[in-house]
Amino acid sequence: MVLQLSKEPSARLLKHVVRCYLRLSDNSRAREALRQCLPDQLKDTTFAQVLKDDSTTKRWLAQLVKNLQEGQVTDPRGIPLPTQ
Repeated sequence: MVLQLSKEPSARLLKHVVRCYLRLSDNSRAREALRQCLPDQLKDTTFAQVLKDDSTTKRWLAQLVKNLQEGQVTDPRGIPLPTQ
């Protein structure tokens, strides 16, 4: 899906995809899996043009990347989530 989005960008669909990955990153087992298999297009600047006018999705994507880089997971507002 992400590969298709990189070829035919859709801000609305990208928003749903990023939100799903962000919610998955709330779960410790899913977070470990995402660290290994999150699509590169979500880690680089592939969607920068699509996200330039969508601050919400941009923030969610930044939070997703942050969740996968560190031990403490926070919600999109920056509030720590309990470990599962």
